[in-house]
Amino acid sequence: MAPEYKDRSEKEILSQNIYHDAVGYGYRAASWIDYVERTGNGAAIYYACIDGRLSIEHLIFELIVVCSEPSLTEDDYKKCLRSPRKIDKLLTQLIPEYKKLVAFSGIIQSLIPGVPKINEWDIKELMKNWGSLSNFLHWTGAAVQTSENSEWQSEAFNKAKSVILPLWSKLSSGQSGAIRVDSMSQNTKDIWEKFRSGEIDAQAAKFRLEVLGP
Repeated sequence: MAPEYKDRSEKEILSQNIYHDAVGYGYRAASWIDYVERTGNGAAIYYACIDGRLSIEHLIFELIVVCSEPSLTEDDYKKCLRSPRKIDKLLTQLIPEYKKLVAFSGIIQSLIPGVPKINEWDIKELMKNWGSLSNFLHWTGAAVQTSENSEWQSEAFNKAKSVILPLWSKLSSGQSGAIRVDSMSQNTKDIWEKFRSGEIDAQAAKFRLEVLGP
């Protein structure tokens, strides 16, 4: 069960359920959005954007760690640290069939009762949202026209809310990642390779998995 992000005080947001991962940062970002909506405290918009941006960065890195085949190397890890802006490109390089792997994992998941839902993420959309939040974390002009301007605050809040709440809703509704290829049985790997190459479609893959067992 996802924790409730609404009606939390500043102290609760800063001290309870502190986890330094995509879910933890996403939870705090959603809490800050609710806090601004309840109190009108525009300063907390920045806190929401900081946590929302960190949530996206951690999410993409977590996908790289979980899904990459072969496993993430020390050199790749350092690349992530040097340039958070480019970790989406690293994901594409390390997991060129990310969407197919998530789809195949979903087929396996559908055959095993009780396995959590696996979310598929649009990496380009994530990075677009990362950029939207980043825009509010840099100097954008005179305070009277930005942070002290009610219209600017309203626009910033609505934009941050449109990014952060859907992000949190998805983060809290399923698991992010995929079933690692190196953890599959040989039969499952064979089916995966045929699915990845386009030799069989999802329906055929599911039929074969049902017969052989995932």
